Amino acid sequence: MQSTEDVTNCPDCGHQIRVERHYVTWCDQCDWNVDPSPQTDPTPAWRLRLEHRLADALYRELETGSIHRPGWDAARLAAYLLSAVVLLLPLLALAGGFALLLLYRPLWLSVPLALLSFGVAWIFRPRADRLPPDAELLLRDQAPTLYGALDRIADALGAQKVAAVVVDAEPNLWFGRIGWRFRPVVGIGLPLWTSLSPQERVAVLAHELGHGRNGDAHHGWVIGAAESILHELRLTFSEQPLDRYRQDLSYLINADATYVGLITRLVNATFGGLVRGYAWLLDRAYFRGSQRAEYLADRRAAEIAGSEATAHALERLLLSDTAFRAMERVLRFGGEIEPLEAVRRAVNEVPKREIERRVRASRSRETRTDATHPPTYLRTRLIRARPGTTAQVVLGLDENRNIDAELAPAGQAVLAEFRSAL
Repeated sequence: MQSTEDVTNCPDCGHQIRVERHYVTWCDQCDWNVDPSPQTDPTPAWRLRLEHRLADALYRELETGSIHRPGWDAARLAAYLLSAVVLLLPLLALAGGFALLLLYRPLWLSVPLALLSFGVAWIFRPRADRLPPDAELLLRDQAPTLYGALDRIADALGAQKVAAVVVDAEPNLWFGRIGWRFRPVVGIGLPLWTSLSPQERVAVLAHELGHGRNGDAHHGWVIGAAESILHELRLTFSEQPLDRYRQDLSYLINADATYVGLITRLVNATFGGLVRGYAWLLDRAYFRGSQRAEYLADRRAAEIAGSEATAHALERLLLSDTAFRAMERVLRFGGEIEPLEAVRRAVNEVPKREIERRVRASRSRETRTDATHPPTYLRTRLIRARPGTTAQVVLGLDENRNIDAELAPAGQAVLAEFRSAL
């Protein structure tokens, strides 16, 4: 029988509410104190409106059964055209360098100008995604059970099979295409992976591999390459921390340096403004397609792993900070239990009522996995709008234990490196 010390009344509606020791006391009837430390959402208002309109449109598509892969709508086409213009910059610089060497004379002038063009082409060249040199790779022959599960998910999705798995200490799972051959790679963050149930693991992996099936990684590389060039241009035509120091130093050496500083500011204001405006336009054009891709990857994950498992996996992301802090605390201060066991206990000890509070608070905060994802509560609503009752891929308990055993050696190496960095 519950003691009176564990029960109180809501000061707003008078409803009797339970008090969980070490957790926030809140009312599930009127949401009193559901978010005791509200945070200001930095997301622009236009983006929030577009996210909600897009979610509503996808709800309607789900009702009619017409939801499909991302198409070449006007927004995505505009994003590609804008990116193509930016990606032409290094090509034009490269072609200009060869033209100067072949056609322009005198040679003593054409050579330095051509080298300058080649330098611009090199600085602004598109880069393929690369793994860090110290990345902890888990290859196929080292983890046959894990790769077997990944292959089953990829077959169910119709996606390319994973070439490698990267194990790290981040509270996240990710998918990427590495190198100029665009090999599919999955990253497994130990804190999040440890906190998920077997079927929730299937859901998160299916979501990530779903991006590869929809071609989002290829699309993202094109846009990302253009954004990296624009980022370099923004740094070039904007005032940096050392610029003010250099300007003061040049003024001490030469009183006429103020004219140089004025010209620099004029150039930065002109070209920097154009670059920032172009980057904003590209972000607006690509935004709808990227958000739709996230919703469709969620939908495919629900079909593969089941709707409830997929929705629960997204809600588990609200506990990612709890999982990461538990792991970090053991690694920093030591303890009688292993770091991943501490993660498992910390997540499992969170009561369902506290998880529900965080879910409700995430709605008012518009909480999202990161800046590229829609709000989590919109994603879970969309998944549950047309629930799937069966799962195409089921991860058994024995299979799940075998996967954890295969991850253990790489996990120990990752944790040891993380501990040394603390």
